[in-house]
Amino acid sequence: MSKSEGPSPKAREWQRRHDAACAVVARKYCDMFKFWRDCRYKPCRSARRCRGDQGACLESRCWSVPHAAGLAAHKQMIADTPADADRFARMAHYYTHTALCLHDPKNQKRRPKALAKTKANTQAKAPS
Repeated sequence: MSKSEGPSPKAREWQRRHDAACAVVARKYCDMFKFWRDCRYKPCRSARRCRGDQGACLESRCWSVPHAAGLAAHKQMIADTPADADRFARMAHYYTHTALCLHDPKNQKRRPKALAKTKANTQAKAPS
């Protein structure tokens, strides 16, 4: 398999599962820090918990959390790891709120276009 073909189906599945686990943990961090109190998204305020885009919320507000509160939340997150969690959930629960792997969906949408463009450029430059 050449590099221009993109990641294998197994790698895409692993990335999907990792992203899903990180999204769950990000929502838990948003709820721990009570970001819903001043959220602009009304369903978050109504439900008194995160109901919107947890990744954008956490990324925009994670640096406003005091260091001591961040450490306490990280310890709580590790303690809250389910006993029967799979490797993805377990790994995501060990991330701090500032180091959580949240992928930008815009970059994921652009990637196939960029790969196709690179492949077209290489084929055009190849000697006949």
